[in-house]
Amino acid sequence: MDSLLESFDKGHQDPKKEAAKRPVRGDKLFVPVVNGLARQIVQAGPERITFPAEPELCRIFGVSRTVLREAVKVLEAKGLVEVGHGQGVKSRDRASWNHLDPDVLNWLCEFGADEVFLRNMSEVREILEPAAAALTAGRGDEATIARIKDCYSRMEENVHDTEAYIQADMALHSEIIAGCGNDILNRIVQLIGTALRIGRNVTIQVRSDWANDLPLHGALVEAIGRHDPEAARAATIVITRSAATDIQTALEIRSGSSSEPVP
Repeated sequence: MDSLLESFDKGHQDPKKEAAKRPVRGDKLFVPVVNGLARQIVQAGPERITFPAEPELCRIFGVSRTVLREAVKVLEAKGLVEVGHGQGVKSRDRASWNHLDPDVLNWLCEFGADEVFLRNMSEVREILEPAAAALTAGRGDEATIARIKDCYSRMEENVHDTEAYIQADMALHSEIIAGCGNDILNRIVQLIGTALRIGRNVTIQVRSDWANDLPLHGALVEAIGRHDPEAARAATIVITRSAATDIQTALEIRSGSSSEPVP
């Protein structure tokens, strides 16, 4: 608890102002409290936190008990905390968090993009994207295929411009997902879009020449263009596994210990 109080009192001269920068948006009084507490929970990773008693948290954030309790309710709904009778507020284990909640994902991306988070996202990509590519290859109309090819052309044009290349790359995968004709799958990928972008940013650390990446995407676009679901699935598996390898390499290069968060 002492280290927690120090992180609030010393690490943030004005916890309300600092916490207001975090993902939850709005002008309600409890928003800075939600963001401040969530920051501590996510940064703690697998370690569970027991927060100070209500009066101390109210002092730290400069809010009333009513405002604090509203913040706790928000965090409860997101699966981040639990309130025990007479035991105060405690963070829940990571498996209990609502990982598809946009705010939870944003907090993870900002403070908790460690090896576990990045590995989980790599596995999600390898599960979802090959299936979506196969569906798009089978169902995609000419307009969809034209948009996918346009994205690939932009990747070719910007192969020496990392930011523009990644934008075109993300757009290509988004078009493939959108073209699969499955609204639920499309929505899931939209929800984790921020996290997918974090993974792409990590691969920048090990990819100095994106030209080596182009043939993999070229094979995918070609398979979709000729309406070959299995070839599209296979090409996407190669892409997602290559990205997973890049992420692991970046983690090892960065710290020598892949348990540290990635900026």
